Amino acid sequence: MRDIKDTGVKIQLDIERELVFSLNVMSDAVEKYGKMDNLLNDSAKSLEVAKWLAVQMVNEGIEIYNDNNPNDKQSLIDERKLCRYVHGFGGFNVLQQKVQEAMLKGLPADRVQQVEELGKNLIAAQSQTKPKMNREQRRKK
Repeated sequence: MRDIKDTGVKIQLDIERELVFSLNVMSDAVEKYGKMDNLLNDSAKSLEVAKWLAVQMVNEGIEIYNDNNPNDKQSLIDERKLCRYVHGFGGFNVLQQKVQEAMLKGLPADRVQQVEELGKNLIAAQSQTKPKMNREQRRKK
């Protein structure tokens, strides 16, 4: 079993922060989005879900830090502040990957592999585009 303290994922924002998918975050996420399967799928596809989850996880990391460092407290962040440090599609992809990594960090290795394979299959299915129709085919529709 992993040490509970070893469950965060580092991410560079304004400073290095930690995404922590704790029981608090999990409970709030299930209340907001329903089943964990919905959450895993939606966070990989939706900008809004990934942002919301990232803020919850970063703030959980900040609260843990503040509990351990009462004389050096950090301020919680909101979505605006988080998004200020995520630049372009590349930055958003990194954010999504880090959110997924934090969510999967406590799972057994075989379950993580299943979820990662599912994600790869979803990405592959989305990237396959239908052949483009020529002008005559579009007119017939």
